[in-house]
Amino acid sequence: MSDYVVDVSVIVQRLIRDRYTNNAKALFQRLTAPDQLYAPEFCSLECANVLWKHVRFHGMPRAEADILLRDLVGLPLALQPVTGLLERSLEIGLAHQLAMYDSLYIALAERLRYPLITADAKQEAAARVLGVSLKAITDFS
Repeated sequence: MSDYVVDVSVIVQRLIRDRYTNNAKALFQRLTAPDQLYAPEFCSLECANVLWKHVRFHGMPRAEADILLRDLVGLPLALQPVTGLLERSLEIGLAHQLAMYDSLYIALAERLRYPLITADAKQEAAARVLGVSLKAITDFS
């Protein structure tokens, strides 16, 4: 394997059943030292918010969300500070109509020079235009 920047759209699918869940699980299972998955420091909060939405609006039992939250905290992610990426992220977000959250993953991939893994088509398109290397989640099975 190798080092990658991984988007919340992939991490959440490691926790909650969705289209690429099997691929996301395979990605994390194939991770071996010294390989690393990187994400912005707010990624855990962003994932926890998705769990909150599933409890609040989609009927997920609170006990299940608690288990998934513990799983999230245990994932082998190298969380990176975002303060040095904010200006670039704003530039990317404005140019490509992306939320700051989404553009920060692209800015991090640029800074680290690691491929981005995402299941977000709009984010992927912006990364491609910017010349950021991409790795398809479907490559993991």
